[in-house]
Amino acid sequence: MAHAIPPVAPVARHETARPPRLRLTRRGRIVLIVIPVSLLALAVLALWAALMAPAHAGAEALAGPGDAVTVTVRPGESLWTIAARTAPGRDPRVTIGQIRELNDLDGSRVVPGEQLLVPVAG
Repeated sequence: MAHAIPPVAPVARHETARPPRLRLTRRGRIVLIVIPVSLLALAVLALWAALMAPAHAGAEALAGPGDAVTVTVRPGESLWTIAARTAPGRDPRVTIGQIRELNDLDGSRVVPGEQLLVPVAG
């Protein structure tokens, strides 16, 4: 007698397992909002501080408001002679540094007729 092969049941296809759906809690939603807003506020504050720094640089060189006068450069004058004339009791190198900072000068060259802010000796 021949053995009969039993019928084979069809194989069920396995569905691919989907990852569980991401669900945020209330705290998670708050964190997702607060962190970017905080970073944006920090960036705006840093930009504001960077833009305001040059405005304060000239003011920090002086003791207080009104401690600078406008001087017109005479023919033959240099920053050294202007510093010695306007602040005779001080080291001219310090005064020259303040003049350069107040007037945003890159070098030491001045031209007759040029007007410069010069700190007043106090």
